Amino acid sequence: MDSYETFLNPAAVADAARHVIPIRHDLHQNPELGFQEHYTHGVVARELTRLGVPFTGGLAGGTGLTALIRGAADGPCIALRADMDALPITENTGLPYASTRPGLMHACGHDGHTAVLLAVAAVLAPQAHRLPGTIKLIFQPSEEANNGAARMCEAGVLDNPRVQAIFGLHGWPGLKVGTACTRGGVLLAAVDSFEIIITGRGAHGAYPGDGVDPIVCAAALVQGLQTIASREISATEGCVVTVAAIHAGNAFNVIPESATLVGTLRTLLPATRAAVKEAVQRICAGTGAAHRCGIVCTFGEGTPSTVNTPEMAELTARAAVKILGQGRFFL
Repeated sequence: MDSYETFLNPAAVADAARHVIPIRHDLHQNPELGFQEHYTHGVVARELTRLGVPFTGGLAGGTGLTALIRGAADGPCIALRADMDALPITENTGLPYASTRPGLMHACGHDGHTAVLLAVAAVLAPQAHRLPGTIKLIFQPSEEANNGAARMCEAGVLDNPRVQAIFGLHGWPGLKVGTACTRGGVLLAAVDSFEIIITGRGAHGAYPGDGVDPIVCAAALVQGLQTIASREISATEGCVVTVAAIHAGNAFNVIPESATLVGTLRTLLPATRAAVKEAVQRICAGTGAAHRCGIVCTFGEGTPSTVNTPEMAELTARAAVKILGQGRFFL
């Protein structure tokens, strides 16, 4: 069996990099939100066609794709995954390839992820006959908010042939260019959102005793929620509770009827995830009662924590050290 280093012909890698840089710039100029990545789908389909790599498009609502680079028929199937969606952020970078779509930006780097996977296809496709198994490429929509991974799994992308291991990457601003890191076990936190609607009674700002102020309740609630991470959850378990936005009122002299808080919960362990949600609900109920306000809290369930198989993390580490060199991989 050929080792992974033998597939990394420097000239082929350099050619693939040169080719995908303008593709990445094109994707960056044309960002799309989750399940709306129709332009990106077209770019990926065009490149896979050019490379002669068979693919299936239109998945997970219309914008997901999978492709197969077939080697030995009796070998394992290894999947490589890249996400494709952008964020609802206005770009002000001044780059020559900045977003041309107002209010949208590839701020999380998924344009780079897609380009990298296309480069991998360009390097491996001509060497398919040497592969000890099959490489499945997965281009996933909607990583940011709408559980595109689950939709792709429901579409059967892990079957036919059955995937035995899957690898993905994410650009990380905290790492220097040319370095990489991973570890076995929990790597990234589960992501959940929350919305808390506080209902009081409106009144003139000069007569607060005539009303029930939801803003005062909201202020107390923000403080109370911070005690979850600092006083209820062990520091070794990992927990973040962030109130990211508060909306209430629109006049300088009127106490509003209601206030709304939205934010995010990040947890590493399933038990912690459940405990944090229970604590949020409990603190909401107590704070609302203390301030004579009604409170309704709802959660948006996002992705679970990323848990790496130790064996695959070790395989990645060995490959990274051999390819990148000592001192350029971190656990």
